[in-house]
Amino acid sequence: MDLVRFAMIDDYGSSYLPPHVWAFALGWALLSGAVGFIYFWKAEETYGRG
Repeated sequence: MDLVRFAMIDDYGSSYLPPHVWAFALGWALLSGAVGFIYFWKAEETYGRG
């Protein structure tokens, strides 16, 4: 939530976010990317075969 506020609101948090916020965001980005990659990779043989 803090990362979104930092990106959307000027002067939020006086232009500084603690490192754990960035680490948490990076972890979520990597996790969601890996899950999405695996999900679509497993289902690629069924694409267009409706």
